[in-house]
Amino acid sequence: MGDRLRELRRRRGMTQEEVAHAAGLSVQVVKKIEQGGSARLETLHQLARTLGVVTLTFVGSTSPEPREADHDEAVLSDIRSAINPPMGLSGRPVYGTADGDELDLARLNKAVNAMTAAYHSDRYDSLAGFLPALVRSAHHHVEAYSERRDALRTRANIVGLAGRYLIQVRAHDLALVALHMSLKDALEIGDTPLAAAAVSGQAHAMLRQGRFDEVERLCAETAQELEPQLSKATPDELAAWGWMLLRASAAAARNNRPQEAREYIGMATAAAGPLQREHRTVDSKTFGPVTVALKAVENAVVGGDAAKALELSAPLRRGDDMTDEEWDRHLLDEARAHSETNNPDGAVDILLGIRGRSPQWLRYQQMARDTLRDVMSKRARTLTGDQRVLADYMGVSE
Repeated sequence: MGDRLRELRRRRGMTQEEVAHAAGLSVQVVKKIEQGGSARLETLHQLARTLGVVTLTFVGSTSPEPREADHDEAVLSDIRSAINPPMGLSGRPVYGTADGDELDLARLNKAVNAMTAAYHSDRYDSLAGFLPALVRSAHHHVEAYSERRDALRTRANIVGLAGRYLIQVRAHDLALVALHMSLKDALEIGDTPLAAAAVSGQAHAMLRQGRFDEVERLCAETAQELEPQLSKATPDELAAWGWMLLRASAAAARNNRPQEAREYIGMATAAAGPLQREHRTVDSKTFGPVTVALKAVENAVVGGDAAKALELSAPLRRGDDMTDEEWDRHLLDEARAHSETNNPDGAVDILLGIRGRSPQWLRYQQMARDTLRDVMSKRARTLTGDQRVLADYMGVSE
């Protein structure tokens, strides 16, 4: 990575200081990277924009740095066992004690609905406690229930929910295992919107892993397969197609391909047109004109145009049925844009509002920490009381 940066910088005839200034970084960061140091994907994206290359130019395959044992490995052991169980010589997964459960698919579906509500209320501890048993019960129902199709649909919903939860707690590889299972179940019963939701979830996890080329290719190809005839398309079909285009756009924007990102947004706008309002998807998100507009704001932030992001955001209002998570994710874009346009108070006010409404969700958001860290780094005096409260709550040091 350091050698690539140095080579590109010299090819452009730029000094370390000039690259740092153009990218909005400190010269110490540029020097550290060129000397072999690591950097966050957001930093690499800023450098890629400055040097006119895709972000993945700086990402190569190397062995990870040695680190201390991860406490989260043990914390997630129960849900890992349920989603990715051991397998013996029989070739059958060993799911634990769920094979003694009484079959009751209606009861299981009620539990899934309750856990979906817990997910959207950011009750992650509840999810961590109940999801493993629900996943095991779903496996048992698929093996033993008389109506296999119904059991497969229930399992697709449960492991899809588990995948989305695991993305939020940054267990991305395990999330992908769950989402692959959800996709297979949905395909077996021919439920295209449910299958598309699993692909969209995969794309979300892979975006978090920096796999931008793969995400764009996956979602562009899937969008082609899903593209409906607009005059006859159902809301579920439009939403499945539209979300695939939004994921492709997000990947292109993060990989410094702004023209392609705009083209995907344009197609997503066409998908949202017939809906006129927000439509609730099979995985409990929404899709419609407001959702597409929010993603255009996100792309502006990713592209380094904070002023444009605020301009696009100004007329937007929360869509009908939009979840707190979806709207709060947009507000993080607004907070970032305020920080980058020298309005730290505006950024802090937004973060405080999210903390009051969705405290547990906020603690898992790297973008929120990065924004607060940026606000703190630009201060000309000691931290304000609000800044200290947020820093303590989110574990951000000065």
